[in-house]
Formats: sequence, C-alpha cells, structure tokens
Amino acid sequence: MKRFFACAAALLALATVSAQAQNWPERPIKLIVPTGAGSATDVMARLLANEVSRAINGSIYVENVAGNSGLPAHIATARATPDGYTFLFTNTSGMALNAVAFKQLPYDPTKDFTAVALISDLSPQMMSVHKSVTAKTLPDLISWVKANPGAVSYGFDITAGASGFQAKLLSRRAGLDMAEVPYRVSPQMVQDAAAGRFPVLVSSITVAKPFIDSGDLRPLAMFSGRRFPTMPDVATVGETIPGASVDGWFVVVAPAGTPMPMIETFNAAVAGFLKLPSTKERMHTVGLDSSGPRTASETAAFIAREQQRWRDIAKEIGIEAQ
Repeated sequence: MKRFFACAAALLALATVSAQAQNWPERPIKLIVPTGAGSATDVMARLLANEVSRAINGSIYVENVAGNSGLPAHIATARATPDGYTFLFTNTSGMALNAVAFKQLPYDPTKDFTAVALISDLSPQMMSVHKSVTAKTLPDLISWVKANPGAVSYGFDITAGASGFQAKLLSRRAGLDMAEVPYRVSPQMVQDAAAGRFPVLVSSITVAKPFIDSGDLRPLAMFSGRRFPTMPDVATVGETIPGASVDGWFVVVAPAGTPMPMIETFNAAVAGFLKLPSTKERMHTVGLDSSGPRTASETAAFIAREQQRWRDIAKEIGIEAQ
C-alpha cells in the first residue's frame, strides 16, 4: 500500500510539472546578470532577454546582481526556487574560475545549476602593446621580453579572472619573466596602457579597441582558439605557442531541478536568437562570437570540459585557491 501511494504521489507530481510546463510562462521570468548595467555581459543579456521573450510569448526582465567575482548572483540563482522563473546569464569566471580561485566557494558550479544554453564560445582576451614598443608580432615580443627578463611589465584586470590566467599560461609556456601590474578597473587600466605607463596589456577587445583605433595601442595576439572575425589579421597566441590559447565563454544556467520542458523551450528560443544576423553583428561589437547553438545537454558537457580545462591550467601555473 505504501508503495502504491508513493507511486501515485510521484505520478501526481509529474503531472503537475507537465501542466506547469505547458502553461509556462505565466508570470515574468528573471534573468540574473552578475555584472552592472552597461557592461558587455549586461548588453548581451538584455538582447537575449528581448528575443527570448518574443519567442516564448512571455516576459523576461534582467536583474543586475553585481559584485565580488559574481558570487552574489550565483548564490541567488542557486538558492532560487527551480520553477522555471529564474535563470542566470553567466561566464567562465562564475562557472569555472571561481572553483579554482576560492577555497570555500558558497555555491557548487556543478551541483547547484542546470545547463540551459551556450551563448558564446569565443570571448577572447587580447594582448596589445603601447605604440612605442617596436614588437609587431608575438614572437617579436617574446624575444624582447627574454632579452630583458623582469624588466617588461604587463597590465591585466584581476576582476576578469581569465586574463590573469591566460597571461600566466603564456609566460609559463614561452618561458617569460614579466612583471605584473594588476588593476580592478578596466577603463583606467587601458588609459594607463595607452599613456605608456606600462608597455604590454591583456584585456578584452572592447575596452582596448578605441585606443587601437587611435593608434595608441597595437594588437599582437588573441588568447583564443581561433581568430576573431572582425580582427582577422591578429594572430592567436596558439599560432606561436601551441596549447596556450584558452577561450572565455558565456552560458545561461538555471537552478538545479528546473523542469526540463522549460529548459528545452528556453534553449530553443536561444537557438533562434543566435541564428539572427543582427545577433552576430551585435556580439562582434562587444568582443564575442558564437560557433552556433548547442542543446542543453551539449552545453552541460561543454561546461564540464571547460571546468576541467581551467583546473588543469590553474595547476600548471601554480594558482592556489584563496
């Protein structure tokens, strides 16, 4: 008899979830973003929210929960009710880097979330140099640094975790001794680089582009697996140092336990969003690109591979959790 009631309860719960999924969404959906308004992440999240809202015949609003390496946004999502009304637009740092940077991470990137969709698998950091630097290519720069060990410095934004990891990986693989100039504010960092306060910069394409256009900075290489579409003449780091290219990425996840019918509906809407020519164009303006839609299960597999990759990189370059 107990087994009968247990089975009946399970069937009732399944029927309830099915009915909820069929009527979804019945109220506005929250898309949490771990950065402030106006950032590249925020811009893409809002574009996504607008298109997905139309596709699912519902309403999605963006809630910016910025601060402390994205921890508040991820904690809020992990603790949200898994009913299909909370999603998170997140990135490499939130789903992979934080796990190797913090000894006690207040959320589990693997257990607390369900993968929904891959948005961008190419979000490269770029190495550029001040106009006074004679190096025109990455091999030129490597030769210069090796001839002046410890004398060449590079700036990077410590709040954009991937940039520090990528620069350290290049230094290790190429046998370079470069002095670090860490920043917490990208605009100030790029302005200082353009003014010649340090010769080498590792940054996103977006923040450096105005100074590249003005001639104050010169791009040398992309820390990515393939060349960026709008800057095809800029080589990748991997073309000089095989295996030293690592891409940043953006995904949408939901609280663990969110019903799969809702996940799949959201994923299908994202696929439509990524196929729009206007989406590709806008992504390029904020330094992102996508190789195309992935299913929810493919996105989960992608995240798992990337988490392992960044664990391996952290071990290789000697990053210890703090």
